[in-house]
Amino acid sequence: VPVVAELLTILVEHNDRVSSDKEITVFHAQKAPAVSVMDYAQRMEKYSSCSSCCFVVGVIYMDRFIKQQRAMQRDFRVNSLNVHRLMLSSIMVAAKFLDDFYYSNEFWAKIGGVSNAELNTLELEFLFMTNFDLHVKRETYHQYREDLLAWSQGSSSIVNGTNSASSKSLVSEVRMLTVGNIEPEMDGGVQAQDGDAMMVD
Repeated sequence: VPVVAELLTILVEHNDRVSSDKEITVFHAQKAPAVSVMDYAQRMEKYSSCSSCCFVVGVIYMDRFIKQQRAMQRDFRVNSLNVHRLMLSSIMVAAKFLDDFYYSNEFWAKIGGVSNAELNTLELEFLFMTNFDLHVKRETYHQYREDLLAWSQGSSSIVNGTNSASSKSLVSEVRMLTVGNIEPEMDGGVQAQDGDAMMVD
């Protein structure tokens, strides 16, 4: 979980510096939430009880989401305005698809600091923008997981090189940023409180 959160944090910080949104989606907040990506991810892990693999699969789903945005010629970048809703949607969908037990949308909405109605809208939009493609091959999952671990340990290259399933992914883009390369092809709010409720602006 910390590795995925750190990956998204670096990406968000870069995209906030280099560009502004041209495409506003249902995932965009009016202003960046106060809670950090790391705290938000840890909140989801704590209260959702979803398996850790949901966070890896969530990254895979985010890649598919962004790929579809690009295919529609939309200039979508993960930034501080959309990362929280995007992460909430992807991990909740992953939990529903992967886990034998998962909470209702109403409970996930409380975890994520949005209304149940908004979360229903986010989920449906996310599913359409991934073409309802939720199946992840075992080898794809393991490649993403190993690439995430390699990046977090300071490796200058992803595990399987250009043949890796994540070679053109968020992992690859952040790896380029962290080893000194410049602009990524691809590219985050919600205010945390102790307890059950958070509010999104």
